[in-house]
Amino acid sequence: MIISTNKEPTLEEFEQLCQKMCQYMNDKAKVEPEYYLSKGAQKLEPEVKTALDIVAKGTKFENTIQIISGQRFPDIVAAKYYGVEVKSTKDDKWTMIGSSVAEGTRVEDVEHIFILFGKLHKPVEFRTRRYEECLCDIAVTHSPRYKIDMELPIGETIFDKMGISYDEMRRLDNPIDPVVKYFRSILKPGESLWWVNGDDATEGEAPAKIRMWKTLSKSERDELIAQGFALFPELFSNSPNKYERFTLWLVANHGVVSSSMRDPFSAGGKIDFEVNGHKYDHIPQKYGQLAANKDRVEKFVQTTDGEILSTTWQVAHKGFGDRMKNWICLVAKSAKAEKFDVEQFLNDLFS
Repeated sequence: MIISTNKEPTLEEFEQLCQKMCQYMNDKAKVEPEYYLSKGAQKLEPEVKTALDIVAKGTKFENTIQIISGQRFPDIVAAKYYGVEVKSTKDDKWTMIGSSVAEGTRVEDVEHIFILFGKLHKPVEFRTRRYEECLCDIAVTHSPRYKIDMELPIGETIFDKMGISYDEMRRLDNPIDPVVKYFRSILKPGESLWWVNGDDATEGEAPAKIRMWKTLSKSERDELIAQGFALFPELFSNSPNKYERFTLWLVANHGVVSSSMRDPFSAGGKIDFEVNGHKYDHIPQKYGQLAANKDRVEKFVQTTDGEILSTTWQVAHKGFGDRMKNWICLVAKSAKAEKFDVEQFLNDLFS
């Protein structure tokens, strides 16, 4: 791959070049629409390169334009520092899923990118814009990808929403971080970032298969219940929505679904329990489950990444100090409607 090291053209000059290229292709589309209608995404790239070569004659970009081989970003490079990403659709729309947020295949040294978007649908039309100006949102396929909208108003990009510029974000060691923070900030009750490893999650990848809760072994059910107790203090509340986040977490991180999450926690009604010399009469069955899994719960609270606990406990992460003490306080607060001293019970249990 040979790319010119010419550093002279300005961004404004490249923008003018892209506008002329787009106009050239639109003029040709009006005369020969069928020519472009037969093209797909890969076949369109050489057409864009040819149009750029034609309009580049007599400019600083002449003889600097190359199609980049392989799955690289962007598709075409001009004068080393500028690029054109070619997108097309057979539908009558100006939107589509774009490239990866992580930009792991970005061509080195390319600083500014324009999109050439071809609507290969009668009437055939082409548009070009600065890449970052038409990225309206983020969608998740196998990884977060930008959504392109060629009609997006200025000031309404995903970067405007996140409060970070495109160039700032793409230079981060992990550009996914601001994406996760933004989407977490706008989550509504009953919503979860299923695609984020670490959001309400333990370590591991998203599961490839879905299983029903009733098909799990007893040891697996006990382990997941213990993790649920550790991560979601609201399971001890009397809220009608107390199982929602746990249910979403099960699906997102373990591929487990249940027709009723209430049954695993409340089956068996009330129990009598004695611990550390204190008797607790007619308390909910879930406290018996907690006692049966106390070692699992404590280990999980003590060893889980602080950022995960911060997210699921919905508190600021400042090291947490005594993690079990913090967890007991959160559970006791959630269970304030109980008719016994939950905090004392937990202190007795985990003493």
